[in-house]
Amino acid sequence: MCAICEFKIEFSIGHPLALSAAVATRKAIEAGLVDEIDADDGALAAARKRLSAVDALNLLQARIETGHAADDLLALPDFYVLLIENDTWGFFHATTEGFDPDIVPEMPDVTASEDLKRSNIVVTSEAALRAWLAGRFDMSYALDTSLFIVDAPAASATSLTRMLTRADTPVPVA
Repeated sequence: MCAICEFKIEFSIGHPLALSAAVATRKAIEAGLVDEIDADDGALAAARKRLSAVDALNLLQARIETGHAADDLLALPDFYVLLIENDTWGFFHATTEGFDPDIVPEMPDVTASEDLKRSNIVVTSEAALRAWLAGRFDMSYALDTSLFIVDAPAASATSLTRMLTRADTPVPVA
């Protein structure tokens, strides 16, 4: 599901690194750095979880846009963010006005070994994303412990890592 484009797509795929992010999230929960996401069951639980994930992706979008000038955003490669709890995908394509909410992306390629075919993907959990947004740890820690995993060709990975690190401390851009 793409949160950025208002539920227009459904990928129904996971990511090979989702287990690594899940293990890192569990360790962070046990260490008290990350709050566990409510595991509510019931008729509307799936919808509530999806809305919560969409909200988290929108908060991430706002954090990135706040910390980057338009030229910096335009220099970013298109990328996906996967929140692993319920396979919620967000797609980020920068424009001069911020990230485009109307774009409908192709399904991400999570297995290609050729750089030209690989999608740029940030894999994390909603729990870790919310803890980072709350300032419980910085992005360097998140990347070092696999709470956030950037899966992309080298040049794109460097750019996305820099973007996330810069978004660590949101400073409005003039």
